[in-house]
Parts: sequence; structure tokens; C-alpha cells
Amino acid sequence: MPATPTGTPTPPAPLSQNERLELANQLYREYHTRCFWHAPRDLVITEDLIPFVVKGLRTHGGHRGFIASGKLRPKEASAPSPKAS
Repeated sequence: MPATPTGTPTPPAPLSQNERLELANQLYREYHTRCFWHAPRDLVITEDLIPFVVKGLRTHGGHRGFIASGKLRPKEASAPSPKAS
């Protein structure tokens, strides 16, 4: 019987700025009725409006919206290092 690797899956790479904007616009349109009914349907999501989309998805998007909002996190320069006490 061949051995299979049992490593942990690698986390997905953070999205580029253009990919985040594209995803934010897609999610805004997909969840408009549920999360963003009070905003114009044809609103174009810019970098400044991504937190608005994240908040709406986390608040009113249910489990799927909450998970999708995590994909809009910004690209981090470096991972924080734990402080030694």
C-alpha cells in the first residue's frame, strides 16, 4: 500500500488589490438583497468600501457570507511574531 503524505494544507495566498476589488464587487452583487439592500444596487466597490462589504457580510451574510468576508482580508506585509516574555 503506497504511503500518502499527511501534511497540513497550506493556507491560500492573500489576494492582490485587483483580485480583492473584483471579489468585493462580486460578493456585493451576490449578497445585495440580504446584506446591502439599503445601498444602491449599481454601487461600484472601491478599496475604501471593502470594510463596508466585510461588515455587511459578517453581520447579515450568514455562515457563507462570514466565510467569504475572510477572503477580503488585506495582504499582510509580514506575519506578527509572538513576543517572548
